[in-house]
Amino acid sequence: MFNYNLQLALKSLKDRPSLTFLTILTIAIGLGLYTTIKTMSYQGGQVPLAHKSKNIFLVQMDNREITAEEVDHQSRMVDTTYKDTLNLLAMEMPGVEQTLNWYTYGILNIEDENINPVRATASVTSSNFFTMFEPPFLYGNGWDKATEDSAEGVIVISKLMNDKLFGGKNSVGENVRIGTNVLKIIGVLDTWHLSRKFYDRGFRSGRPDNFFIPHTYAIANELPRLAGFDCWKADADIARSFRNENTQRLLNSECAWVTFWAEVPDEQIENYQQQLVNYMEGQKALGRFPREILTFVTNLNDQFAYINGRDDFMNVFSIISTLFFAVCLLNAVGILLAKFMRRTKEVSLRRALGAKKKTIIAQHVIEVAIIGLLGGLLGLVVAYLGLQGMMNIQIYSSDYTRRLEDLQPLFALDFTMIANAFITGILCTLIASIYPIWRLCNTPPASQLKSQ
Repeated sequence: MFNYNLQLALKSLKDRPSLTFLTILTIAIGLGLYTTIKTMSYQGGQVPLAHKSKNIFLVQMDNREITAEEVDHQSRMVDTTYKDTLNLLAMEMPGVEQTLNWYTYGILNIEDENINPVRATASVTSSNFFTMFEPPFLYGNGWDKATEDSAEGVIVISKLMNDKLFGGKNSVGENVRIGTNVLKIIGVLDTWHLSRKFYDRGFRSGRPDNFFIPHTYAIANELPRLAGFDCWKADADIARSFRNENTQRLLNSECAWVTFWAEVPDEQIENYQQQLVNYMEGQKALGRFPREILTFVTNLNDQFAYINGRDDFMNVFSIISTLFFAVCLLNAVGILLAKFMRRTKEVSLRRALGAKKKTIIAQHVIEVAIIGLLGGLLGLVVAYLGLQGMMNIQIYSSDYTRRLEDLQPLFALDFTMIANAFITGILCTLIASIYPIWRLCNTPPASQLKSQ
C-alpha cells in the first residue's frame, strides 16, 4: 500500500509543477534564512572546553571601597588586584590550577629587515594557561613554572604571526623584539577555534591572541599595561598613568585589573570557595576588603548562558527569522490549498468508487513529506549561501582584521544543523498541509459529482 501511495504522490507532484516548485521555493527561502540565523546562534553559543567547562571558573572578590554600589551579578563585579593574584597563585590545593590574563602592547619586529614591524597586542599570562585552556600547538610548547619564576624572556606566537614573520617555518628558538625587549620563541600555536574569546572577559568571536608572554617578565621589564583599572579614589586620578608608569604603586594598590581563572575539580569546589572566603577574612583583618565579604566563582557554562542571552543582535534576528519562516509557511498553506483543491473532482470520484479517506490522506501526506524534503535540500543551499554572505560581512566590517579560517567554524553547517534543517522542513511542511488536506478530504463527493 505504501508503494502505491508513493507512486500516486510522485504522480501528483508532476500535477501543476509550477505550484509544486513554488511551494518548495517558499519553504526553502524561509527555512534557509531560519537555518542561517540558527546556525550562527548555535555555533556562536558553543561553550569552549565543553569537556570541562563546568570546572573552569572566573574568580572575583569584592575588594571595592565601602561607598561602592551594590553588585548583584558577576558581570558587574571588578577583576582582581595584582597582589591578590599573586597570593591566590601561591594558594595550593590538590587538583586546582589557576591562571591570569591581562594585556601589553608594543611594536614587534625581527632581525629580517624585509619583514615589516607589527603593532602587537600580547596576552600576559602564566604557564598554567596552556594546560587549562588547551590551545593547540603547531611547534614547541608553552613555558614551564621554572621559566616563569625566573622571569625569562620567552614568547608563544600564533600561526598567523608565524606565517607573517617567518614564512610558516618552525620558528622555535628564533628571537623577536617588542620595543627594546628581546624574547625567544618557544612555541607556535596552531589555528585555535574559539566561539568567543572568553579568557579576557571580552567574549569577542574569531579573534584569538597572536602573542603570549609570561606575566613575571612583563612586570620585571615594566611592559605597558593595556587594561581597565578599577581603582579606589586614592588612585583614581592617576589610574591612566598605570598603563606606562607608577608600576610599583599599581602593584601595591587596590586597583582591580587582572582577570583570574581557576580550574577546580568537582570535589574541591566548595573547599576552594571556602579558601577564598578565608583569604578575604585574613586580608580584612589587615585592613583590606572593607565591604561585606562577597565572591563570585562562575563557571564557563553560566557565563556563556548569560552572554548569549544578552546578545541582542542574535536575539532580534532569531525572532525575525522565525517570523519570516512562519510567513513562508502561511504562504505554503495557501499554495498547497490551491494545488489540492484542484483535485476535488478526482478525489470525489475515487471516494465514490470506494477509496477510503485514510488512503487519500496517506497519499497527500507522502507528497507533502517529499515537498518538505526537497524544500529542506534547497533550504540548505540557501542557508549555506546566507552563512557565506554573513561571514564576508563580518570580515568586511572588521576591516579584514578577522581571518577567514578563524570565522569559518562560526558559520559552518555541521551535521546537527543539517539534520535540524531537514527535520524542521519536513515537520513544518506537514503541519502547513493539515488544513489543505483536511479541506480536500472533507469536500462532499456528491457536490462534485453532480456537476459532472
